[in-house]
Amino acid sequence: MTDFSKPQRMGFSAFLIIFIKALKGMIGAVSIYTIIIIIKSDFVWSESSTWWTILSWVGIIIGFALIAASAAYYSFKFYIKDGNLMFTHGIIQRLTTTIPLDKIHSLRTKQGLWYRLLDMRGIVFDTLASKGAEVELILDESDWINLKRLIDKEERPKAESENEPPPFNPTLIKKFDNIDLLKDALCQNHLKALVIVAGFIALVLEKLDDLIHDYIDAATDYTIQKWNEFSVSPTYILVALIILYMILLIISVGRILIRYYDMSLSYDSKFLSFNYGMISRSTNRFSYDKICTLWTKQNALEKRFKLSTLMLKQALNASAMKEEDKLKLYGADSSNFYLEWWLGKDYRDSEEIATAQSGRGVMMHSIIYWLLISLVATAILCYYHEYVFIAIPAILLIYSIIKGWCAMRRSKIILKDSHVEISNGIFADAKNYLKYHNIEVVRISRTPFTRFFHRVSIVLSTSGSSFSIKSLKEKEAEYIYEVILCINAQRTMDNA
Repeated sequence: MTDFSKPQRMGFSAFLIIFIKALKGMIGAVSIYTIIIIIKSDFVWSESSTWWTILSWVGIIIGFALIAASAAYYSFKFYIKDGNLMFTHGIIQRLTTTIPLDKIHSLRTKQGLWYRLLDMRGIVFDTLASKGAEVELILDESDWINLKRLIDKEERPKAESENEPPPFNPTLIKKFDNIDLLKDALCQNHLKALVIVAGFIALVLEKLDDLIHDYIDAATDYTIQKWNEFSVSPTYILVALIILYMILLIISVGRILIRYYDMSLSYDSKFLSFNYGMISRSTNRFSYDKICTLWTKQNALEKRFKLSTLMLKQALNASAMKEEDKLKLYGADSSNFYLEWWLGKDYRDSEEIATAQSGRGVMMHSIIYWLLISLVATAILCYYHEYVFIAIPAILLIYSIIKGWCAMRRSKIILKDSHVEISNGIFADAKNYLKYHNIEVVRISRTPFTRFFHRVSIVLSTSGSSFSIKSLKEKEAEYIYEVILCINAQRTMDNA
């Protein structure tokens, strides 16, 4: 069993993966340039000099990739010392990176195609102090298991005395149904696909409009003739739009299926560890005491079929990834399982302390931006006598009104004796659950209109998320503000 106590390099298979990555980077960097050179040079593929040139380019690319991979591989060593994971790397400038094992907020692994063929696993460590991902370790399965045991041992609570056994933490397995994943993927917001279809319609209308203007001074019969040449049956247009939408829908659903296919969860009282992926297998581990927010969402379709979308949020720097890189849990509604694991089995019986509902200010906040844009767009269209297109800003304004009304109905904050619930959905019921000790900043925000309408906003911030609940009654907001401060002060005194 490897204990990682001495500085060591990763295995030879890790070198192959580093080389493949370097080779892909080299090919991507020179591919466009090479294509341009070939086109401009009028290469004759039958000539031997052409093939010698191509082979020379291939050799140069492979050579540079080997040099880059060797430099990265042989200069990199890692080991564990005094509860810290140590990395030494760099050629010209030798650097040492230290990560305390008990400060690791997120432990993520990935197994792409080459990783799986070589039976290797890439491990990425996220900490609160890091702006992004830490150095990636590429280990075989046995070394990964040994490293994970050492990290788990460091993170788990230690026994109070040598004679006292460590706490019992049974590991349980939970499987996710791929059929539920498919159904929930189909229930997601299809607005992006609709926007692309709308853009396609706008492009067609623009082309038709250009066609009319190009021939506006021509003879009437000639213009009609040209128009008929470009005219298409409304049925064909409708069928084309439906096909376009279905293609975009399949792409959207396919991305979710490929990424989250065959997901499984292993868990105990301290950790949640997810394993997922069709082509590239990934894992993502969450620690009980490092989760700052639990987010759940249910739209109308998800409610109808008893599905939900859920996300666990950690410290901002630990999860500062692209939106598509964040782990979202699609499928059957299992929010109660995660809430019971994180908040306690009796979280639903928690007594309500205070609540505040947002007012019309949320609606006005949503409308004002689109109102200004609509007025400007309408003025421009009227100036150019394009009265038909005034319908577009009018539709956008109506959409903003509906959006604002839905946001106003769903926006509220509830304080319970064990946690805080923040609702901030628009077309779906979205809730954020926070523990009091995770709230780092709470403040009341007033505007010049507060003196007239007595409405304010409350801002709550954790290490990984921030929420603004707008247009609350001033007295209700002040009471909530005081309650949160008192609860946190009491908890601080109890812990001291």
